[in-house]
Amino acid sequence: MDSNKGFRPQAKLHKRPWLFKDGTSTPGIALMHRHKVLAHMTPAEARAIADKLHDYADQLEQDET
Repeated sequence: MDSNKGFRPQAKLHKRPWLFKDGTSTPGIALMHRHKVLAHMTPAEARAIADKLHDYADQLEQDET
């Protein structure tokens, strides 16, 4: 039996700064899986990703019809 049957990887978003080794930080949004940061985006980068996600969702819905 396949233990991954039905498994879909998921990620969550958290508003959190990126902390540099020198003590400085950059505010932003972390894309996370469990406790691992997959990506960290500035507000502008997050808006660009959100726009692209919205466009792709629209395209998928149009393809279903």
